[in-house]
Amino acid sequence: MIALLLAFAVAPPSAVSLAASRGLDRLQTGAIQYTQNRQCFACHHQALSLSVARLGAAQGFAIRPGFVADQIAFTRATFETKLDRVRKGEGVPGGNTMTAYALFALSQAGHPGDEVTAALVEYLLVKQAADGSWPAVMPRPPSEGSRFTNAALALAGLSRYGDQTKVSAARAKGMAWLRKAKPVDHEDRVFRLMALSDLGDDTTEARNDLARRQNDDGSWSQLDHQPGDAYATATALVALRQAGKKGAQLQAGIDYLLRTQLSSGAWLVTTRSRPVQTFFDNGDPGGKSQFISFLATGWAVRALLESMP
Repeated sequence: MIALLLAFAVAPPSAVSLAASRGLDRLQTGAIQYTQNRQCFACHHQALSLSVARLGAAQGFAIRPGFVADQIAFTRATFETKLDRVRKGEGVPGGNTMTAYALFALSQAGHPGDEVTAALVEYLLVKQAADGSWPAVMPRPPSEGSRFTNAALALAGLSRYGDQTKVSAARAKGMAWLRKAKPVDHEDRVFRLMALSDLGDDTTEARNDLARRQNDDGSWSQLDHQPGDAYATATALVALRQAGKKGAQLQAGIDYLLRTQLSSGAWLVTTRSRPVQTFFDNGDPGGKSQFISFLATGWAVRALLESMP
């Protein structure tokens, strides 16, 4: 670990800024193309694109006129024609994951509560399991399948958009599950740490457990004994920074992202999810791995933006 900390010099702010700018441009292009190719909100294309667009704008980066408003409208349109079904826990093909990510996307974009967010909250209340968790429809790793991912995003959504007199019991059950459940992979560890940070819990053990798994090249891996990649690295950086981690380990992760970004502004990650839908090409880098690569690019840009003073 000492060798790791000494091996990485602090990257010039201009390098981080340039990489973030390229990534933001790539994300805006891909998200706009997605709304032209599909009619349904996607966790991989809207959620992080909205998150980093707002964050980037606050830091002075150029965001295309109307981008945020158009992406919010596209997200809302997925649900607003079937609100009665959504309130009953129906009509959302991606289940708890899609619902929780939609609330995350709208929250990150600064969207106020409305009839759509209220229906999505009701969906989560209906679909919460007896043990307090929010199961996924199917495993599509890394971003779909983890109950920790769903719990972290669902709890944040209930806190942001729920009527607290109605959601307090569900939040308490969700928090109890989260605090006692044991993570089994990187995705679990990342979103457990994010959730514990949001809840104001002591994150020391969870933070140290995630930090110690960093690879010698500065990356993190989705699974033990596999090479690191941009998705695992960026999500780890965001979670660790949120939990108060500072120092050379984070810089090593940032340097890894700077080294692995393509000239297009994207980061490539090979999918390990079995296809459940007919493939379509949105025009993003990565071929059949373009959806996880797009999501990785979103998290990578967020990690870069959050590293800037």
